[in-house]
Amino acid sequence: MPSSVVIEPLDKAKHDRAAFSSGVPQVDRYLKETASRLMKGGTVKVFVMVEPQRRPDEILGFYSINAHSVQGGDLPKRYQRVALADGSLPAAFIGMIGVAEAAQGQGIGSRLLIDALNGAYLASQRVGTAMVLLDILDCGDPEAITRRQRLYAGFGFQSLPSNPLRMFLPIGTIAELQRQ
Repeated sequence: MPSSVVIEPLDKAKHDRAAFSSGVPQVDRYLKETASRLMKGGTVKVFVMVEPQRRPDEILGFYSINAHSVQGGDLPKRYQRVALADGSLPAAFIGMIGVAEAAQGQGIGSRLLIDALNGAYLASQRVGTAMVLLDILDCGDPEAITRRQRLYAGFGFQSLPSNPLRMFLPIGTIAELQRQ
């Protein structure tokens, strides 16, 4: 991974979204066509990794995150006991993570995920948040899907019993890691 990277909020006037290519059309479309609109509406926050000393406009990778909820009945039983009155549990949702093709294999995706988890943990100190959720991108390639599931499982994420492509990580697990 480049040594002098920073992760900062996406700024469409500063960051070159048009040049970004992850090799996954859904990811590229999200960054180029959807992210700014959702940010403007206040429904998501998008963060990008750049090298400010080299090319501050070149996006090496990005992630989006927003508030969400999950129904307790979708989770393993041990999590259902802390559900709110309506049966839901508040969560942070990592909507998308993408890494530029030229930067893949350098740990950028993991670094972006860790940044998102740290942000969710900090937010949970002020706003009730039981867990972090994400969906495995179904790009139609079973090997890629399995690779993504293994990556997230390596960070402690578990699949929902009702939907193996939706994974969750309890905030308590992130809190334990923060204390180490």
